Amino acid sequence: MTENTSPGVFASLRSLLGDVVDIGRTRLALLANEVEEEKLRLVGGLVHSILALACLIIGVVLLVAFLALLFWEQRLVVLGLACLVFLSAAVVFARRSLSGLERGSGLFKASLAELEADVASLKKRGQDESPSA
Repeated sequence: MTENTSPGVFASLRSLLGDVVDIGRTRLALLANEVEEEKLRLVGGLVHSILALACLIIGVVLLVAFLALLFWEQRLVVLGLACLVFLSAAVVFARRSLSGLERGSGLFKASLAELEADVASLKKRGQDESPSA
């Protein structure tokens, strides 16, 4: 009788260990995909932001120069107002940037949800097997 229960327990443990390793491998693959997607999203956004910023800087410099030349008699007023507008915009964008960084991206939400489901499934499986043992 002891011989029949021992292989069953070891087989059950081996099966459980195989399931845990398979779950871990699947979750690591999901985690790697999420990291890759987040990296591509951030790099793409950064490249486009840098290009937009470069174009914006060139356009603003040309616009201020045009306005200063157009209103030559009031060039100090034009340059002072332009300086005030750009410094105000810089403060607004800096605050928005900081609030966006504090909010976070939600990276690994899917992986954590799947791990929670796995833990619940393993606990349920362990409870189902306990009364029969």
